[in-house]
Order: sequence, then C-alpha cells, then structure tokens
Amino acid sequence: MAALTGWLLRQEVASRCPGLSPLLVLGGPASWSAPGFTGEPVALQAEGASPAGAGLDVFVASGGPEPAGPKLAQSLAEAGVVGMALAPRQEWGLEERLSVGPPFAVPEPAVLAARHLPRSLLDARRAYLRVVEGLPASYVLVEGSLLAPDGEDPGLERALARVAREAGSDRPAEVVRLAPGPLCTDDVEVEAALRQRRAVVEEGRYQPEDWEGDGGREPWPLRVTSPFDLAAAVAGAGAVVVKSAPLMALAWALGAAHVAIAPEESPASDFAAWTGDSSALAEGPAEVVATLDNMFARRGAPPGLKRLEATLDQALDEAVPDLEKGAAEAAASPRPAGREASGEERLHELQAANEALRLRMAAERLRFGERAALLEQTAHTTVESAIKAVHGQDVMLRRRLEETEKEMRRLQEETAVQQAELRAIHGTISWRALAPLRQWYAKVGKAGN
Repeated sequence: MAALTGWLLRQEVASRCPGLSPLLVLGGPASWSAPGFTGEPVALQAEGASPAGAGLDVFVASGGPEPAGPKLAQSLAEAGVVGMALAPRQEWGLEERLSVGPPFAVPEPAVLAARHLPRSLLDARRAYLRVVEGLPASYVLVEGSLLAPDGEDPGLERALARVAREAGSDRPAEVVRLAPGPLCTDDVEVEAALRQRRAVVEEGRYQPEDWEGDGGREPWPLRVTSPFDLAAAVAGAGAVVVKSAPLMALAWALGAAHVAIAPEESPASDFAAWTGDSSALAEGPAEVVATLDNMFARRGAPPGLKRLEATLDQALDEAVPDLEKGAAEAAASPRPAGREASGEERLHELQAANEALRLRMAAERLRFGERAALLEQTAHTTVESAIKAVHGQDVMLRRRLEETEKEMRRLQEETAVQQAELRAIHGTISWRALAPLRQWYAKVGKAGN
C-alpha cells in the first residue's frame, strides 16, 4: 500500500513538474522480487556515509515514517539539506494542515487511484491473479491483519460468512485473505492451495446433488506482489473488509463495497469523516452485520470523489512550488566535493532499474506458465483427487442401491396384496360350485382345438 501511494504521488509531482523526477534513496539495491516493487530508479547512498552526509539535496517527507524517520529528517535539516512535506502522515509531527488526517487536513492519497489506474489495467492484472494466485470469480477481500494467525475470532468469522452470502449471487462468495509477499516462482503455499481447490472441484463431480461442499476451509491466501495487483484485487472484490485507512480509501475510490473495523479517533475514522459516511466504520463484527445494506450501497462511483481529489490537488499545488524552489536553491548552491553525480552513475541507476523490470517480467511469465500447466493437469493427476473421485463414485453407487431396494420392497408389497386377493376369491362358495363347469369348458376347448 505504501508503494502504491508513493507511485501515485510521484505521478502527480511529475505531471506538475516535468523537469523534476523524484528518486527513492536507499542504502542498498532495491530487490525486484520484493513486494511493492514498481520499477522506479533508486539512488543509492554512499557506503559508510552518515545519514546527514549521504549526498542528498532535498529530503521529502511523505507517507508514514519509519521508526527513525523524524530523527533522520532532523539530522538532514541540521546538515543543510532542504526539507519538504508532500502528503505526510501525522506521525511526522509536521504542520497539521499539510498532513494526512481528519477534515481540514489532507485526505488519503490513495483516492487518486481512480485517476491513474485505468480499468483495462485492473482487469488485466485480475485475470493474471486468477491463474497465478487462484483468485476466485466471486470473493470477499479481508485485510490480513484482521485475521490474526495466533487466534480465531468467532464473531468475525460469522460476520464474514454473512458478508460472503450477501456478496455472492447464486452461492456465497469465497473469503480471501490479503497476504502481500515476494515474487517467487516456487511458492509452496499457493501451489498447495491450488491443488486442494482443484481436488475439491474434481470430488464435486462425483458427489450427490445435495452435497454442500468442503466446509471449514481456511480463507484463501491471496499473494499480491505489486501495488497494481493490490488495486486490481480491491477493484474486483464483491466486498472489502479492512482495518487501515489507505486500503479503505482505495476501496472507496475504486467503487468497491467496503467496511472498516477500527476504533474511533483512528485513521480509518478520519477518512470516514472525509466521506461523510459514518456507517463505513464499525467498531466490531456485530456492527458489520448491522450495516450490511449501507455497505453494499457503496458500490460504484463514490459521491464526493471529485471533491476529495480537488482537496488533495490543492494540497499538492501548495507543496510542489516549495519543492521546486528547494530543488532550485540546492542546484544553485555550491556543492561539496564528492557530491557531483556523474552521468555514468545516473546511467547505471537507469540500467539497474531496467534490468530489474526485465527480471520481474520474466519471473511473472514463468510463474504464469507453471501455474497454467498445474491447473490443467492437477484435476486428473493428483492422488488426492483420484481417491476422492473413487469415494464419490462409491457414494453414488450406494445411493442407487438404496433406491433399487426401495422399489423392490414396494413391488413385493404390491404382489403380496394381489396374492391375498386371489386366495380370497378362490375361497368363495361360487368359485367352488362352478369348478365342474370350468373343467367341462376346458375339455370342450381342448376338443375343439
């Protein structure tokens, strides 16, 4: 989510300042397989240099600070580095009207996702997630921090089951747990989950009509490895249950039904105040069930999106001139020895970013091919599916035998009634009195033949 917000803000800065390209500054090379990688060029700090002498000209405070973020900003300011604020969170301790928070401050920058992410891109990434990560066609997306692995919340499970029933059409939607992770070709957890799902589908082909499915399964782990995958998963969800304010803002901007489980005076509460919809915030699972109608009424284009975008644009319009001014002052000031960046260094940074993008695209293509082959073969080759298929055939055969036994007993009862009626007829006086006449008619018939 931080990578997506940073990408959106850098797009806005680049559109306002065509000659200014913000760079991320890290202590080491950015890993192309790490979650959140967007392919941005990264300037590396000099080895052994202190934070204050790392060769920076302008320091931009944006997003959420790391634990040492305010101290780093203070040390850079003491060293003469120009400091700026671009939609920072309140934890930075900067000016409140320029920080992300309640009304009269700045709304969550994630509301800009509807402006910069076209539907064609989101649909394409969602199709990729369906094959590679097993994303269901109908699902309820739940933020991973709500589903703590150390314990279960029965109230939350019941609330999610109710949301899943309302989000589905002819059958309940599947609960999906948002699990960001690195991009790797040999993901054992996702591969095992895909095999299990395909085995259950194969088992269902041989079960009776009233089979309710394989219940009691854990929420499906959706491994998202890039900010665009995150936005695609949110946009295609039948409902989104979140805890953090940025993810809540993303669901609101993309028109997904959503609710945030968070206390009052929290960042999620601040964003609910921005939208004016207090029912989007629930303090517990019981309130989620109580506001289901309001939750699904938030589908589609949200009212007030242009207002929040305009408010955020105004804050960015005020921050960008200061950023341009600080960059101009830093460029005009005399630079200490060793701070001149050569063209070879800039070229090396661009080549490294380009190579990282190539590696990521190659890994995604390889993963797509492997997952497609797995889904094509596992239904008929896994031992689990074969065993369950045989078990399903036994169940169907047993059901047919039971139906045959019922029909046989019905025929036996009907035959017994008919035999009783025949015995009653044979025991009457008229039947016995007419016995010689029947014998005479039988003899006449044989003589005629």
